[in-house]
Amino acid sequence: MTHVCRSWRNVLLSAPSLWTQIDFSASANPHQAEVFLHRSGNQLLDIYQCLSVQGSIEPFLSITLHNLFRLQRLSVTSNLPYLGPMLGKFSASAPELKYLEIRDQGTGEPDTELPDIFGGRMPKLTSLSLQWFRINLHSFHLPSLTRFNFATGTNTPIQDLTSFFERCPSLEFIELFFSYLVHTPPTPPPYRRVRLAALRELRLENTACTTGLLDQLILPRCTEMILEGQFTGETNTLRGFPAAKIHPSSIDHLPVMGGITKAVVMEGSCTFSGPSGNLSFRWFQGIREHIDARFFTSFSPVSVLQIRELWIGQRTVYRFSNKRTSWKQTAAGLRGAFEVLTDVEGLTIVYCEMEPFLQALGETVDGRILLPELQRLTAYVECGDMDISALIQCTRTRKEHFRPLGEVTVVWEMDPGGGVRDEVESLREFVGELVHCVGKAPKLFWRGDECDWCG
Repeated sequence: MTHVCRSWRNVLLSAPSLWTQIDFSASANPHQAEVFLHRSGNQLLDIYQCLSVQGSIEPFLSITLHNLFRLQRLSVTSNLPYLGPMLGKFSASAPELKYLEIRDQGTGEPDTELPDIFGGRMPKLTSLSLQWFRINLHSFHLPSLTRFNFATGTNTPIQDLTSFFERCPSLEFIELFFSYLVHTPPTPPPYRRVRLAALRELRLENTACTTGLLDQLILPRCTEMILEGQFTGETNTLRGFPAAKIHPSSIDHLPVMGGITKAVVMEGSCTFSGPSGNLSFRWFQGIREHIDARFFTSFSPVSVLQIRELWIGQRTVYRFSNKRTSWKQTAAGLRGAFEVLTDVEGLTIVYCEMEPFLQALGETVDGRILLPELQRLTAYVECGDMDISALIQCTRTRKEHFRPLGEVTVVWEMDPGGGVRDEVESLREFVGELVHCVGKAPKLFWRGDECDWCG
């Protein structure tokens, strides 16, 4: 851009803030870094290094070490054999550093530990990301730190984490990913808790490796919690369970786990929501398509039986594609799940085969109606997924045995065609019989817009 014209060049060269990002990637020109450094004046610097060849490290070290007092952001990506000797030279303090990221791009040795960085003296650091090596967390005292990302393949004691968190009272976001074999005994009762008063989001991307961590924390303001991995209780199945064990006494210290009123069950994950935030469970292996009573009771001691809004179905919709198949389900499994969810008022079904759901909702079980509080039923369907006759029968059964549905919404992905239109007319005629009870006819949509053909 400095070579477009003399006017542009003068404008660009007169703005030092445009020259503060210095790149030392494998394709970067060391001379360019010197030019940027000169033109940046006294501005704070963002320096990025991504190298795997040891011979190319010297320009990066020379400029960075001579400008630690101006360093605002440092991102280093390299192979682990180079990281240790290189970072060992960073022993002086970095008084203006706010963002630090260090990543091993190779496999690395699991017993390789990086040296202390800047002697742990980074008084303004707000974001720290350490990826795929071992480091002594005891060397850090970061009172201004708000974001922490840590991934490693070596065993990290829970006490090391809690001690580090205690020295970082301003943390608002924590993400941990530990990848190693788990040999953890059942979670003992908590003996000491660390209060993270500012934390708002916690992500444990292999929860089994951090069993016991949640029992050591008090998170009064945390509104987003994501737990991934396998359950570490008495069994450890191939398909896995949503999360590691949590001691019952921890619930009072983790408000996001209480007062659950909404569940969104999609393939591979389940998110519970309530007045205190969102609690998400994700599992690595397989796609959970079979929802039953155990699914909603396996989150002990988290109580999810007071759910009032329930979403079930697919996470991603590939519009106008013939490759996607709807989510299958069995009526028997659904009946088991619905038996424990007695408070559900709104049920949304997203791209599933509807017949099992309608059977479970319409049939009486021991003279009872499942989901007795259900008032709103919403279905997003493709052609062939919605059995209008079954919907009519379900609605009729609920009217005769308990009370009619207050609102039914059907959204077709595509125009369902003339045959379905005829069935919809039958549904409208049937709804006409219920107007005096329902007060409102079902809403029928196509591609999200009200269809002309359905009035």
